Amino acid sequence: MAIDPVVVLVEELRTAEKTLRVAAKDYERDRSRQRGEAVNLLLSTIKSLNSELLETLPTSALGAAELIRLVMERLPFSHARYADHFSEVARRLSAGQRLHGDLVWLRAMEMSLVSTLQGEFDFKAAPLLRMAIFGASRPVVVFRAVMPPRGAQGRGAMAAPPN
Repeated sequence: MAIDPVVVLVEELRTAEKTLRVAAKDYERDRSRQRGEAVNLLLSTIKSLNSELLETLPTSALGAAELIRLVMERLPFSHARYADHFSEVARRLSAGQRLHGDLVWLRAMEMSLVSTLQGEFDFKAAPLLRMAIFGASRPVVVFRAVMPPRGAQGRGAMAAPPN
């Protein structure tokens, strides 16, 4: 099974943001041109990763959990009281648990973000949350293999038509 592309993109985004913080501190120290160019390059990388993330749908509950964590990290102060609940939902999704109540709550939060913030949210949380809901609500197909019993007695029982 292939890894969810959202998981890869979020990891690249977090790595780039961490590198940007270090590069910005280095630039503040000496303000050299090379460090400034490195900061600009990292900013453009983060911008392209964010735009690519907005176009990539999660293919698993794990990818949905990563999107929820990303939304949670960027919540405005007015919605900070919901961070713990977002964290719990993301934890359950990461563990493979998909609860109906979580999906209902996520949909309600999406509507809340759309209606109350009206463009104040700098990272476009509503589309990310919508994509997370899509990934969390995807059906899971479980394949079960049934092997015939070993031995002659098992083969004969499988060949006989049921009564």
